[in-house]
Amino acid sequence: MVERGKISCSQTVYLLFNLVGATAIIFLPGITAHFAGRDAWMAPLVATLPGICLALVVSSLARRFPGQTIIQYLQTLLGTWPGRAAGFFYIFFFLHTNGVIIREFGELMVTMVMPLTPLLVFHAVIIFLCAWAIRGGLEILARIMELTIPAIVFLFLVTILLTAQDMRLDSLLPVLENGFKPVIRASLPPIGWRGEIVLLAMFFPFLASPDQGGRCAVTAVVFIGLVLAADAVVNTVVFGDAVGRMTTPTFSLVRQVSVANFVERIESVLVAIWVVGMFGKIGVFYYTAVLGSAQLANISDYRPLVFPVGVILAALSMHVSENSVEMLAYIIEGFPPFAYVFEYIIPAFLLVLAILKGPAGKDKKRRRR
Repeated sequence: MVERGKISCSQTVYLLFNLVGATAIIFLPGITAHFAGRDAWMAPLVATLPGICLALVVSSLARRFPGQTIIQYLQTLLGTWPGRAAGFFYIFFFLHTNGVIIREFGELMVTMVMPLTPLLVFHAVIIFLCAWAIRGGLEILARIMELTIPAIVFLFLVTILLTAQDMRLDSLLPVLENGFKPVIRASLPPIGWRGEIVLLAMFFPFLASPDQGGRCAVTAVVFIGLVLAADAVVNTVVFGDAVGRMTTPTFSLVRQVSVANFVERIESVLVAIWVVGMFGKIGVFYYTAVLGSAQLANISDYRPLVFPVGVILAALSMHVSENSVEMLAYIIEGFPPFAYVFEYIIPAFLLVLAILKGPAGKDKKRRRR
């Protein structure tokens, strides 16, 4: 393929962290607290184990089929036509999930920033910016995330320090008052979001050091788990039981910060950084859909597909839900079982099939990128 850029291990960690964290940091504390209450901080940690397993599965498949994306080794393992069919469904997964992500972005921007602006305007702007970026290759997105993620983590730490006076640590007690079952239930959406690192299977061939890909992915998964757990803890000790009734508690947390001696409206800074993070997340899903479509169609250059796929994304993002309430219900109830199939079940099946077929998969002629 036309992709010639290579991304480092640290850039891979930033890409994968942003892939999950861009939306999870904002929405997840409220979702997990709805089910697990004060024990919501445990849910991201529980979700870390499946994420680590997925990272190891994806890296193992990449070692068995070097230089190939999941769209390509699906055909190697399943045969040409069954593999193409499975690849088509993966592209649908990338597109549909990205449509939901774009809708999340648009709904939040309309709600919090410009309530009189049509939703489609925000969708069109972010899709156009992502289209411009991915025409330059994966390395462009990686470099942007390399600059943005440290700023997000820094702002999060500042927020924790500035809300210290409002924290009540007794809000975390008693631990597991209702047992571990609510924590397991609360972990189902985080497991689905954590599984988004399956996109690594689409850009593994473009890592500067593919042999380090598994370690980089595991590092990202653990990092995500710790940050999301800390996010849930901070929201709980500040808002108490009210977290479970909030849609975007982290934004509410930032608004509550007393910033007289720091910056007048720190939430504006958070929104700006979050927009860049969403740009990165939408861009990676967009990139994988375009690259996968080109590989499925045996097109040597993915760039002619960028804008047509963008039009499809714009249409999908407007029709994935009727409103923000329906969208949130889908994220909590509908997305996990849908995502598990593509994120965990199929990759695990492919790895088992590759093991059963033996080392022959390595000797297959590599498909053209």
